[in-house]
Amino acid sequence: MVELKTACAVFIGAAAAGLASAGVAVEPASLPVYDATQVAFERYVLVKRVGIDDWRSAFRIKGHPDLAAATQAVLNEAAHAGADAVVNLTCFDRTDALMDPVGYFCYGNAIRLKK
Repeated sequence: MVELKTACAVFIGAAAAGLASAGVAVEPASLPVYDATQVAFERYVLVKRVGIDDWRSAFRIKGHPDLAAATQAVLNEAAHAGADAVVNLTCFDRTDALMDPVGYFCYGNAIRLKK
């Protein structure tokens, strides 16, 4: 399990380095993740539902090879949308039994904290 996480981190780092050398600034997002009990609803504004927010998710949800990659994809999407954090992050270990039988996917709410 540790070797898989290390390999995933190396792959993400290599991909980011490749994009950076092409002139694209990419850095893995490190947003805080809260559950519903850690931040009150009136303390934040919903920016975007990330992971399964558009019509395509009714037909296919993109899977990731491991839980860390699925979580990082949600954090990257939230950071790209201008969020400060993610609340109610939920992950599952199966994407689609028919088309994509192996993988992980996550979804959550990208939020911006009120000042």
